[in-house]
Amino acid sequence: MTSEEPPAVWCIVANVVEERPYGPGGEETRRGLKIFPAGAKLYVPDGFGGMGWETVEVVGRGRGSARFVAARVQTGQLSNWRVKAVYSPAALQQIERIRAGRPGFWPASTFADLTSQAYHDALLEVAAALATR
Repeated sequence: MTSEEPPAVWCIVANVVEERPYGPGGEETRRGLKIFPAGAKLYVPDGFGGMGWETVEVVGRGRGSARFVAARVQTGQLSNWRVKAVYSPAALQQIERIRAGRPGFWPASTFADLTSQAYHDALLEVAAALATR
């Protein structure tokens, strides 16, 4: 009996910034985010277009945990934007839960196959746009 693995799906990926301003006027600095450590690899399956993509939904391993968790973070707290294939069944499950049948970022709605090279290329453009926020 063979267990069939789900196909890899393209997803935007980013890392949590090493340090970020914190407190009144950004006088202090903090490493990482409350839920994710500095440098954590986060999958970014969707965002909030009505807010100018200032906030995105992410999936990653929580601070001090091996489990994948979903959260909403500001795009300014992420760096190193790129597109990668997601193979982890646990990550794919969280990504699907976020998308809830929706394709995710706006270019996805025009693609039937989220594993295609064309979808990958469209996501590269989105990742480049998010990197400038």
